[in-house]
Amino acid sequence: MWSFRRLFDHLRTRRLEKSHDLRPQCRAIYPEGAVMLNKSFQFGRMLNSSAPIHANDLQSLLETGKTLALSPPPSLDKTIDILARLGKLWSDESNIFHKRILAHLENSGIVGSSIILFFNECAQFFSRPTLEQRWQAAIGNKLVCPVGLVLHIGATNTLVSGLDGLVDGLLSGNINFYKFSSADGGVPGIFLESLLDADVDQVLVTRLVAFCWKGGDKEIEILFKNSVDRIIVWGGMDAVMSWRADLGYTARILSHGPKYGIGVLTAAGLKDAQLESLCKNIVMDVSMWDQKACNNLQALFVESKISNQQFERFLDCLHASFQSVYADAPAMRSSDDYVDIINAREDIKAESILNGGVKLHCPKENSWTTAVWSQWKSGLIPSPLCRFLHILKYDDVTAILQGLKDEKYWMQTMGCCGSINESERLLSMAKLLGITRVCGFGNMVLSSPTQAHDGGYDLTQLVNIMAE
Repeated sequence: MWSFRRLFDHLRTRRLEKSHDLRPQCRAIYPEGAVMLNKSFQFGRMLNSSAPIHANDLQSLLETGKTLALSPPPSLDKTIDILARLGKLWSDESNIFHKRILAHLENSGIVGSSIILFFNECAQFFSRPTLEQRWQAAIGNKLVCPVGLVLHIGATNTLVSGLDGLVDGLLSGNINFYKFSSADGGVPGIFLESLLDADVDQVLVTRLVAFCWKGGDKEIEILFKNSVDRIIVWGGMDAVMSWRADLGYTARILSHGPKYGIGVLTAAGLKDAQLESLCKNIVMDVSMWDQKACNNLQALFVESKISNQQFERFLDCLHASFQSVYADAPAMRSSDDYVDIINAREDIKAESILNGGVKLHCPKENSWTTAVWSQWKSGLIPSPLCRFLHILKYDDVTAILQGLKDEKYWMQTMGCCGSINESERLLSMAKLLGITRVCGFGNMVLSSPTQAHDGGYDLTQLVNIMAE
């Protein structure tokens, strides 16, 4: 079994090798969804241009930011009040911002229960109690001050593209620079426009800049690396490694990604569970946000003690749940996504022919995929995402621990279903693997906004503690 890093690189290489042939076909069948071109935003002014920023203009903005960082930040209470006001705008179905977000979600292929969940999550996230708890959990009653200038690099494959990190930057009183992602669906742009509406006294918007630039622009990146105090990066390995390289002396990197969510289903857990409910929860952990969040389930470890008859019954129920969820919330995918899915399926078919031990399940409409590995020994198998679940049979918890001992960096969330007697052993395994969050199935993608992320709180890294 290959290592996660090797398979990650292999999957990316396969995309480059085969996309020339496959992408036109995929685009013909699965057209791209509409994506809003974001406007630029500079210290309280919305500019009617989405043109990439140039180095000379950026230098001027950075100097302005450094000057603003010398002024007292807004109070925490005032900041929370403004963000809570924004949250109410988004929750109001008659409000123009709610309608615009709804239109963008639908254009992105998000429908049904996923839309309801999105607005419910936003309502909770921007509520005053949640924002107060978020601060209290990370900072408590410590006397702190902002670090200065913070750059936010959002992931290209997620809907909200690191907006929670931007909220932390605002809560902590920093001067924030936000890079628009090429595939954020317009939600960050709507966030900035609604923030302008909610921030009537221009308390927060004057401490915020947002724009785009072409990825890989070294002149822009070097300016940031030698000017800001923190860089929060959400994204894949290439993005994280690029921002780590040649980092200036004063800057620190806070990176999120790439991460991997796993699940463990024991024989006792399956016996005690209500099968339909269990499968529905597992599928939710796979399908929500089309598996593109770092806490989505990508690999499910199933104990080999489960009889073949029980396993087939579980698999049938799981596949039925995938079909049901797809009917309610169809997948949102680009042509590149379909290229990756096709390539991954081809690799698995080749593995099955050469070595056996793996069986592929996928409907004709390509709505989901499961790959059952009966001879797993070690390593993580990367999923191309978009509701693609690897199911790996294991003998005991020790086998999982031994097989994943070299993959600790990639671990984040673990969902599990076992007996009460097994809970202590499963938790111990999670700790040893560096997993930062353990929960039951159905809750992997529903973490509280007040909980730690990747084992810590970004807020603590965006302030300097002056007194305990």
